[in-house]
Order: sequence, then structure tokens, then C-alpha cells
Amino acid sequence: MTEAETRYPRMEKLALALVTSARRLRPYFQAHTVVVLTNLPLKNIFHKPETSGRLMKWALELSEYDIQFGPKTALKGQTVADFIVELTPPSQSTESDLSWTIYVDGSSNERGYGAGILLLAPGGERFEYALRFNFRTSNNEAEYEALLAGLRVAKGLGAIHIKVFSDSQLVGNQIKEEYQTKDPRMEKYLSRVRSHLAQFETYEVSQVPRSENSNADALAKLASAYETDLARSVPVEILDNPSILDPDVMEIDIPSPSWMDPIVEFIQGNPPQELKEQKKMARKAARFVLRDGALYRRGFSLPLLKCVTPEEGLYILREFHEGVCGNHSGARSLSAKVVRQGYYWPTVEQDAKQFVKTCDNCQRS
Repeated sequence: MTEAETRYPRMEKLALALVTSARRLRPYFQAHTVVVLTNLPLKNIFHKPETSGRLMKWALELSEYDIQFGPKTALKGQTVADFIVELTPPSQSTESDLSWTIYVDGSSNERGYGAGILLLAPGGERFEYALRFNFRTSNNEAEYEALLAGLRVAKGLGAIHIKVFSDSQLVGNQIKEEYQTKDPRMEKYLSRVRSHLAQFETYEVSQVPRSENSNADALAKLASAYETDLARSVPVEILDNPSILDPDVMEIDIPSPSWMDPIVEFIQGNPPQELKEQKKMARKAARFVLRDGALYRRGFSLPLLKCVTPEEGLYILREFHEGVCGNHSGARSLSAKVVRQGYYWPTVEQDAKQFVKTCDNCQRS
């Protein structure tokens, strides 16, 4: 491999190996069906619309061959060796112990306001990100918005140790407490940045010359000149309000209980405490089966029926009753159609009656 190829991400190295094999063994690839055994999503990478230019070029080159992808099965005596080879890091430290590198830059001009972020993962992956602001902001505020966005993206990607580089002397020195913050808005931005930095185990914020921050600067200019019909492969997010106006809220996803929870708990080996309830649940759960985390009900003359919540069932009723293929049928016909299509919940018949009763179009007819 050339020096540039050694810096490719792992997926691109694997794709390069396949392309090189096809070039060296072209007569065999043309005459036979080639099955590529890999546990990595190489097929999906080739068919993604946002694939990079290099991968798109390789995908077109390989399209002339009959190439199929399949899972790589491990030999019983080779499993441990494969595990060690694939998961041993290149150095003594793991990737989680290495630092992510973040380059940020803001742009404020007569054409608009934007920010650019470039993230470099320890494994060599490269992430580019651009933001467009729908509010007026100064150059310093744009730099802070870029820094906050970079910290949010890095945290979402699982970074623990980070090194941040910005060409703004003011932002770097304010974070290091070498410059005082007199403007109230700058104080709010600084407080928000410090709260985000506290979420990482280690962090380092440094100033770099503008020449060393050219990638983030180009992304920031791209976002500030953003137009809705601009053809792009770099994702551009649009912010309607400054980040300092958003409260710090921790999102807690608490799933609502459903009628399926007791059945799933019983099938997974958590029966009720009372003996009477255990027998009752055993008779009830005998008609259900759990597959790949989803609950299904056994039918007498039908395949397995997927169990859904009443809220999901209401959406299904609406689609079958008044959707593209709906004909505003009666309650009995509607509930039977739902079951024939493979869905079930205990109150399907009552919900179908209530839905038809409250349908405006049915009442007019």
C-alpha cells in the first residue's frame, strides 16, 4: 500500500483489497460468480448515496462483475485466533484511551452566518459537519457556536478524550481564563462551553493559525453561503436560535407500559409471584412466541401475527380504512383485514368499531 492508502479508514482498505483482487484476477471475476465473505457491511457502503468519491468509483468498477456478499463463518479451531487478530489494537492503548481531534471555525459575513467542524477519530475516520445560522451573530459568537456543535457531535460519537483546535484567539484564551469575559452573551457562551467540556474525561483547547484550520474554515464558508438547492455530500444543519437560549435538559426515555409486557416477562422467565397468576399467565402465554425481541401470536389457520400496542393499532386501522388502499369498510371487515395482514392486539374488534363510528367520511355517507 502507498503512504496515502495506509491512512484510509478500515472500510476503504477492505474495499481496496476487493478492487485490487478484481484487477489482478479479472478473467476469473468475469467468468464466475464471486462470493465475498465478510462480517463488515461492505455491500451497504458501496450502495450508500452519500458514499465518497473514491468508494463510488470503485463501486462502478466492480458493477461489471457478479459479486455477492455473505457472512464469514469461523472455523471452530480458528475462532480464538480470529478474535485476537480483529480486536487487538495496533498499540498498547485502546482507541477509547486515545484523543479525538476537533477543528472548529465560525463565519459571519454579509452572505450569512455559519460554522464548520472537522472531527478526526483515533482510528483515522474523518467526519465533516457544517451549520447554518438563521439568526444574526458576530464572529466570536459564531466561533462559540462552532465549538458547542463540535462538542455535541463528539459526545454523540462516543469521544472521551478530545483535543480542540480553533483559530480564534479570544475563545481559546477565555476558556483558559487568560482573558476576562465582560459581555453578558460571551459569559453565557463560556458557561455553556465549560458545562459541555465537563462531560469529557480529558480535554485540551488550543489556538492554531488560520492556515492550519483551512478545512473547518471551508466548511464554515460553505454553511454561510448555503442554498437549499446546493448539491452537497457534507451534511448541513440549520440552527434557528442561539445555543445559549436552549436550556440544559437531560432526556429520559421512559417507555409506556403495554398489554404485551407481562407476556414478554413470563416468556423471558420472570413469572408473577402468586401461583394463581402464574397459572393464568401460563395459559395466556401459550398462544404467544417471542422472536428477535418481538412478540407474535399464534393463529389457527394464519401465520404468526405481530403484536402491536393500541396506539400502533390505531395507525394501522387508519391506513386500512382511509389510506391509499382504504375503502371505508365496516368494522367487522376492517378488523378481519387487519388480522389477515398479520397484526394483532386484544381490542382490535372494539377499536375497529369505535374507529368506524367516529370516521367523518363514513358518517357523511
